[in-house]
Amino acid sequence: MSLFQKEPSELAIGVIGAGRVGRALAIALERAGYRVKGIARRTPGGPYASADALVSSCDLIFLAVPDSALEGLAIELPWRVGQGVVHTSGASGLDVLRGVTARGAHAGGLHPLQAFPDGDPAPERFAGTTCGIEGPPALAVVLDRIATRTGARPLRLDGANRALYHASAVFASNFAIALLVAARRAWALSGLPEAAARESLLPLLSGAVENARELPLERALSGPVARGDTDTVSRHLRALGADPALRELYRALSEQLLDLELGHSSETRAALRVLLDEGR
Repeated sequence: MSLFQKEPSELAIGVIGAGRVGRALAIALERAGYRVKGIARRTPGGPYASADALVSSCDLIFLAVPDSALEGLAIELPWRVGQGVVHTSGASGLDVLRGVTARGAHAGGLHPLQAFPDGDPAPERFAGTTCGIEGPPALAVVLDRIATRTGARPLRLDGANRALYHASAVFASNFAIALLVAARRAWALSGLPEAAARESLLPLLSGAVENARELPLERALSGPVARGDTDTVSRHLRALGADPALRELYRALSEQLLDLELGHSSETRAALRVLLDEGR
């Protein structure tokens, strides 16, 4: 019986990669009723299964490894005809799995748009997460079902520019941390103790994220650009002259906010645009 015909409890799944995504995925799959036979590390040792053993005994293998390792594993491991091999990369398409298809296996991708923490695998984070799906039709159907059973939302990526798709994810996730780094620097420049920045500013970030979850972005936004407060924006730009890199980041991000329909008069919008242009 092919992997496309099997029920979740019959589908033998292995995960290669014992990092954040690999461990979270393995636990989420098991909780969703799939038969997870093990997790393999790229380098053998410890309580982890052998990659070769998983390949020989599983219908479906997930490659939760760095992008740079995908092409090598696709060539090196003993894939077999009819097997499913799925990477979890956001930036890579299916071309990196050419070695898989050359042996008659089916190549696919399942990329969770989620930031998994270091240490605790946090498989519950799959709930409500969008998973980018790519692969031949029959395999894509299996991956859609897997995403749905783990509580995630499948999104087909066929035809999407993977680099831009992944860059979008970097903006939403990695750059949120970058903004906290910048906020901490401005906090310290103000004369306040840097050690207090994180606990003081994180609730503000969390509140903004919750607003964005519940409201259109135009209504979720608060602060001087949302209010059309040109005097405050001007004071910020002057004060940030002490750190030109921070000033440029403030200016560039404020320009992005002007793409929102904030209900400002044409005069206010033009005044904000002039201020930000002068800040270049």
